[in-house]
Amino acid sequence: MAPGAAYTDHQFRSNAYTGPRATPTIPDGGKFSVYAEIAINTPPQYPYEALLDLHSWREWNTFNPDVLITKHPQAHRRNLRLEQGTFMTFTVQMNEQETLKSKQVCMHLDPLKHKHDGRPSHAAGGNVTRIRWVSDNANYLVPGFVIKDERVNEIEEKGDDACVYRTWITFSGFAAKNWKKKHEKDFQQKIVDFCEDMKRRCEAMHKENPNLEVEDGRERARKSMQLVRKSEDQLRALQGGKPQRMASARSNGTA
Repeated sequence: MAPGAAYTDHQFRSNAYTGPRATPTIPDGGKFSVYAEIAINTPPQYPYEALLDLHSWREWNTFNPDVLITKHPQAHRRNLRLEQGTFMTFTVQMNEQETLKSKQVCMHLDPLKHKHDGRPSHAAGGNVTRIRWVSDNANYLVPGFVIKDERVNEIEEKGDDACVYRTWITFSGFAAKNWKKKHEKDFQQKIVDFCEDMKRRCEAMHKENPNLEVEDGRERARKSMQLVRKSEDQLRALQGGKPQRMASARSNGTA
């Protein structure tokens, strides 16, 4: 790997290396990054559900023990979950003494991909579902060229009852060098902790409910629109039926 170039080989998937790792909005890999992955003995819907259910993070997530949703695409709904376009403030537990706040926005959220989802292109298995969020620099009032971070999450299907969860955070901007000096070791450890927490959470969820079904925001929106259309159809049927009944009654001399 050339000096300063983003990892493209085995180093990319090693927690021991903290050099550049490319992300969609930081394609050069930034100034530094941290990475971790873990095998989970559940189908892929369990880590997917664990990520989307933001309100439950406090029950299992020692890296981000609290999440405040500050803006949401479906703000009128109860029990808000992670969706594309969700703005959040994370509590970040760097170590026993230091806690930070991090403003993030979800930029991409795949529908869950698995070989039984009915899509022909997914039938062979081995599908990868991706979710990512980036620093909300506008609400930080700090431009991205000063400091920016992006978190990528991947869930790779491994047969019917197993998957791999992998994640990395990339930091860029001229202030990222100082950020690395101060927090590199903490981030290295905490992203591993996140994966281990995720594994425990998912396998406990699977034991409690081995037939979990999840819906992403787009699927819930689609079903919501179906219900709206059904209600509208029922209303039109009622409104259309009333004059017909009255006309029938008049023809029988009863009205």
